[in-house]
Amino acid sequence: MNKELLQIPQPVKEDTGNYRNKLGDFLDGRSTEIAFKAYRVPMGIYAQRGTGRYMARVRIGAGLSVPRQLRKIAGLSERYGSSSVHVTTRQDLQIHELKIEDTADVLEGLLEEGLSPRGGGGNTVRNITACPRAGLCPEEVFDVAPHAIALAEYLLGSRDSFNLPRKYKIVFSGCARDCALASVADLGFFAHIRDGKKGFAVYGAGGLGSNPDTAVKLEDFAPEDEIFAVAQTVKNLFDRHGDRSNKHRARLRYVVRRLGEEEFLRLYRQEREEIEKNGLKGEVPSIRRIKGADAPHGTAPAAPDDRYLEILPEKKEGLFTIRLHLHLGDIPAGDLRKVADIAEEHSQGYVRTTQLQNLMITSIPADQLKSACEKLKTLSIDVSRKAIGDIVACTGAATCKLGLCLSQGLATEVRKRLNEKGVLPDVPIRISGCPNSCANHCIAAVGFQGRAKRVGERLMPSYDVLIGGKTAEGEARLAERIGTVPAGAVPDILAETFRSGKPDLNLIRQLVAQNGDFSANMPEGYFYDWGSDEPFTLAGRGPGECGAGVMDVIEVDIDAARDALESGQKEGDDKKLYEAILSASRALLIIYGEEPQKDREIFESFRRHLLSPGWVAPETGELLDAAVDWRMGDRDSMADMAGVTERLADRVGELYRSLNADLKFGIEPWKQSTAPGPDAESRDRTADLRGVACPINFVKAKLELEKVGVGETLEVLLDGGEPVKNVPKSFTSQGQEVLEVKKTDGHYSVKIKRIN
Repeated sequence: MNKELLQIPQPVKEDTGNYRNKLGDFLDGRSTEIAFKAYRVPMGIYAQRGTGRYMARVRIGAGLSVPRQLRKIAGLSERYGSSSVHVTTRQDLQIHELKIEDTADVLEGLLEEGLSPRGGGGNTVRNITACPRAGLCPEEVFDVAPHAIALAEYLLGSRDSFNLPRKYKIVFSGCARDCALASVADLGFFAHIRDGKKGFAVYGAGGLGSNPDTAVKLEDFAPEDEIFAVAQTVKNLFDRHGDRSNKHRARLRYVVRRLGEEEFLRLYRQEREEIEKNGLKGEVPSIRRIKGADAPHGTAPAAPDDRYLEILPEKKEGLFTIRLHLHLGDIPAGDLRKVADIAEEHSQGYVRTTQLQNLMITSIPADQLKSACEKLKTLSIDVSRKAIGDIVACTGAATCKLGLCLSQGLATEVRKRLNEKGVLPDVPIRISGCPNSCANHCIAAVGFQGRAKRVGERLMPSYDVLIGGKTAEGEARLAERIGTVPAGAVPDILAETFRSGKPDLNLIRQLVAQNGDFSANMPEGYFYDWGSDEPFTLAGRGPGECGAGVMDVIEVDIDAARDALESGQKEGDDKKLYEAILSASRALLIIYGEEPQKDREIFESFRRHLLSPGWVAPETGELLDAAVDWRMGDRDSMADMAGVTERLADRVGELYRSLNADLKFGIEPWKQSTAPGPDAESRDRTADLRGVACPINFVKAKLELEKVGVGETLEVLLDGGEPVKNVPKSFTSQGQEVLEVKKTDGHYSVKIKRIN
């Protein structure tokens, strides 16, 4: 085994051995789905969307792997999965379409070659990444890959690295250009040499996803042997002050926002002093130099033919890297095996994964280049830059349970459209299917964030458009959101924007403005996502349960309220202000089992469920009266109510963020409700929800269950398909007991015992 690569610590080996027993308990019914999920996700095993299959996310330390490891991953994918392997933007490799009963075999097979998905998911220390050309790049200060690998070994050796408030992402960049994206990480290291000594400028509490932030500086210079103390300091600080009660506000950047930068830095220094005084726990690995290539063959470098493949010179004269451009980060398992064989035969280095979802074969001697290139042209896919360019896309709604839009479908169409125009973008285009920014759209020169827009009574796949992002030490900036457009309009917008190869940012602003009017008559095709022949829907999002679908419907209306409010305030548009009030009023009604369509019904339901019990400020009653008066023509303007509208939207957002798994608010109302509680009489009940779609059927069933006593039973009548598939899962995840699911006369009877 290559000792310079990531060595799997003993606790990870033990957890991998225990996984088979945990899986057996789940398959035999001795543990619940929710209990097993809490174990498998930190092991890097994720449920895929809508398929009943699973994905293993394999850590690739600093993006470095050797041919035999790639062969193992390819073989496992062929035997148990989809026969395709996916490269992520965090240098992991993913195996998709696994049966749950096969996942123990996959984990144990990976471990045989020094690989593991442990920490690939959940609230854990995630894969520690580094510059994809670390040790090879002529512009780097020094090779940072050994530091990333050693730190990963240290943190993976502690079990408390797998029970954090949220994910903890660490990045090493070899120079200020920040190809590795250290400036937007939970913990980022930039290589420097001071007085002849290697070390790092340290940044922390950055992050992408919803409400992104660039990192703040923690250390001007930390010597290289102090990286362990720095990472442990930040981990302790995160563990102590991260918000475990609200996953939407749990990342490290929210600790800075809550405490303030000055207090955060004070606590960091205080924690650092404690570690210096008491020392680090556990064994600290050595920072091992990555073995370099042997002397290059021949006396002078050849002139490589790079018409097809992208060939990069390395800092050691006579050695080259070939970068393989993968469409959407995917490579057939058979091709991955061929890449491993080519690397073993022609390369003296490693195969590397990159943050742009590509692969690199490194340290190829000049006289081996031609042969390596010819063999790469025999792959079943085209890996040349000229065929693809850099379009980075997450898996999106096709497989990810958090995805809103089919980001890969859009990326495929964009690639097709640009190829038709003969355009090769000179900067990456980044497309994320939701706000989580797995494609890093928040720091893109041109990026897209998937979202759902309500257009009339229908949902439309749409994208926020962002431009001008940048990562660099001390100069990072987030991309600016310039508007929202239908997904159907994006390929044409990009074909115009990149017609010269470079993005025309003034032109894209104009195009987004022209395509951003959702009140106009939209083509019917715009209600279909790219790659789908069904009308756009949020069905299946979340952890495969109706409860999660409820949250998605709420988010659509909250986003609509915010957009309308912004436009109404900026343009003095009374209609937009009214729309903001309507959307804010409608957003939370679904948790009460109501989905009113008419404006009057929405306001009446809002008064009954949220205004009267005191969940919103009393002034909201006057706002609703004003809105109705304006709509009836009895009021000239809504401008004087803009402030009240903004406070309503903020309060609705606050209530939404406080919702727990039982769809109950976790914050205090403005005043306590005097309304009578649920019927206290305990008796078995039947709820006929045939004809009621997900997720509203789950909410109605949940409300009915609250009317029976603990230990008593509710019978729910449901349609087949998604209703009977999702509703029982939702109740099981909330700790209730599903006693029976039985088909009766064309529908289903589900009996649920109330446990809590």
